Amino acid sequence: MPRTILEMVRTAQAELGLPQSATVFDVNADATGAQMAALANRALDELRRMNRWTAMQFEFNIVVTPSIEVTGDLLTASPSTIANISPNTTGLVANYFQISGSSIPVSARILSVDDATTVTMTMEHTSPDDIIGAEIKFGQDTYAMPSGFDYLNNQTMWDRTNRWNLQGPDSPQTDQWRRSGIVATGIRRNFRQIGPYANTFRIWPAPMEIVTPLQLVFEYLSINAVAVEGSPTEFAQYFTADTDTCLLDDNALIMGIKWMFWEIKGFGSYAALQNRWVDYVDRLAARDGAAPTLRLNKRKSPILISPANIQDGNYPGSV
Repeated sequence: MPRTILEMVRTAQAELGLPQSATVFDVNADATGAQMAALANRALDELRRMNRWTAMQFEFNIVVTPSIEVTGDLLTASPSTIANISPNTTGLVANYFQISGSSIPVSARILSVDDATTVTMTMEHTSPDDIIGAEIKFGQDTYAMPSGFDYLNNQTMWDRTNRWNLQGPDSPQTDQWRRSGIVATGIRRNFRQIGPYANTFRIWPAPMEIVTPLQLVFEYLSINAVAVEGSPTEFAQYFTADTDTCLLDDNALIMGIKWMFWEIKGFGSYAALQNRWVDYVDRLAARDGAAPTLRLNKRKSPILISPANIQDGNYPGSV
């Protein structure tokens, strides 16, 4: 049973020979207890960054829906605007949708949704004449990261519908080459992480061609290392109540509180406590999750079906 933050602080105080606090987050908390609770949050930040802890790894699923098909007017008087959209702009969001249509540049996106029948594009259409009732598609290629997102777990991005991995992450240079150069599409989907809108996940090409939903997945590391009491699914980045517990090892938090408290009080002996903490965390990281067997001898060729002997498409046809 994990210890609460109050229990961790009280344990650290007992080991340092200090009076034990009755509370650390209540208005009646004493100065030492409140300071140790603040240092617990600092130690938690440090600990979270020291390893890709399995307890902090979460999966995120994205359902990519078919494009929204409308008609609209492309007018030379306002070349960056799509007017008189029919039926309406319901479901469209600025920055999250790419636009496809005759005379619309391949990289055009929604800059703003102005009203129920008008959007402004990031680029201007190229038609020399007005186009009334043009067929236009809006494909969502950008998705907000999940709550508590910290950073992506490498090599976990997959298109589960087509059963192949997403290519990437594309660098900004490669992404611009795809969107702005001559060759715009390929046989596989690519991805990149891009901001600043809630730190988003963007795919290329946009899903203009799909007729049924596409299911993507990736894993990520979360910043939410605190379990909120009373909720099995609610997590937070920091301790805010005496009853909060930690998803990570509570002994590591106790040891972190001790050396940080000793350091901030100016005791030179804190280095010994810090070194002991680092050694303990290193041992935790070494056994966190399973580890593969590293073989020194030559591996045998796979005898069963695997990605090594099955092509990406047209199976079981010729390569």
